[in-house]
Amino acid sequence: MKASQSLLLTVQQQLEFLLAEKQVSRLWLAFSGGLDSQVLLHLLAALRENLPPLSAVHIHHGLQTQADAWADNCQQVCLSLKIPCQIVPVVIPQDTGESLEALAREARYQAFAKLLQPAEALVTAQHADDQAETLLLQLFRGAGAAGLAAMPQQAQLGQAWLLRPLLQVRRQQLADWAKQQQLAWIDDPSNQDRRFDRNFLRHEILPSLQQRWPSLVDTLNRAASQQAESWELLQQQGSYDLQHCCGTQAQTLSVKALLKLSHPQRSNALRVWLKQCGFLMPSARKLLQIENNVLQAGSDRQPLVCWNNTEIRRYRDNLYALTPLPQQPPKHKLEWSLNAMPLALPLGQLRASPTTDKGLCLPLNTQLEVRFRRGGECWLRHKQHQSLKNCLQAAGIPPWLRGFLPLLYWQDELIAVPGVGISDKVLSPAGENNWTLQWLKKIPA
Repeated sequence: MKASQSLLLTVQQQLEFLLAEKQVSRLWLAFSGGLDSQVLLHLLAALRENLPPLSAVHIHHGLQTQADAWADNCQQVCLSLKIPCQIVPVVIPQDTGESLEALAREARYQAFAKLLQPAEALVTAQHADDQAETLLLQLFRGAGAAGLAAMPQQAQLGQAWLLRPLLQVRRQQLADWAKQQQLAWIDDPSNQDRRFDRNFLRHEILPSLQQRWPSLVDTLNRAASQQAESWELLQQQGSYDLQHCCGTQAQTLSVKALLKLSHPQRSNALRVWLKQCGFLMPSARKLLQIENNVLQAGSDRQPLVCWNNTEIRRYRDNLYALTPLPQQPPKHKLEWSLNAMPLALPLGQLRASPTTDKGLCLPLNTQLEVRFRRGGECWLRHKQHQSLKNCLQAAGIPPWLRGFLPLLYWQDELIAVPGVGISDKVLSPAGENNWTLQWLKKIPA
């Protein structure tokens, strides 16, 4: 069998396996225009009769002077193959101190996740040599089983799928096929820049290693598969342990329950929990900070550990995993009435609904003011003037949320706090035409 037919058959078989039992409505190819994605684009075009509808997406990073020309080239190639191509520009933050490679990759996958609809799938052109490099890079970073498992053949991408049909194919096979088919592709000069870890490994380290161990790439891919199996077992154990560590709030963990686990079990359970919540794995150093600074902190403390768009917080016995909170709400007052549309807030929205149960009793068009905490607020509750701070503590509202909590004022007096209570002055028993207030929180998670 010719090499070109062999590669086509391999990709066909891999796609059949990856698409089995999935109701995929559209395939999107991550198309950079480079050798790997150029080959995969043409292979998918050859197989399209037996595939879901096919589109390509090119991420325009804007990091090279040729970026516009590359986007135009990708459009033209796709046009010649009658494959729709969407160009998606992204902005890469500069001077953050983080790796430009990592920032570009994160921006790409955020764009992919935003573009793809449920039941769609993204196909990428990572191959066996990429997998070997990924394993070594993770090893050099001190990764555990999750990192050493490298890239899975399939994974969730938001509500869509991420598929990698070339993980069993070598880079040289792709280059040979491209030459046979007389393909042209984009050569990104940054791929030769040895300042980037992957490029240094690819051009300086791996060639020497392969001279000594010719089957190194196959060996590293086999090791990645074994680590993937180990990570699967660890996830199963972690999921079992998490069943006994649930906190009192959704997606939280009980600190007391966690501390009953052995240290290895606890570390594993935290990794599995963070993965289930959609966060990036913490480094060993960050995991140690969670252990020492958060889990071991007194219940009256407000510890915080941060990394890569992730915040670990604790309130009382609950451990929270969140994305960073937005800016604090404005100090000025917001006007609102009970029959108005829901009011957009920094964390969610405020809504009023009619009820015949006990609730807020005010005329329909009453103009209210929505304010946010400044400290020292009091109100009449249960026939006593009470401190709002004490009421929030009694309601179990975490300190970092209290500044976002909408406070409703009428005639310059605090009358209601959604989820906490209503002032005696406007509280009416059941059976009247009352209102119930809801703060539909959109807490970062």
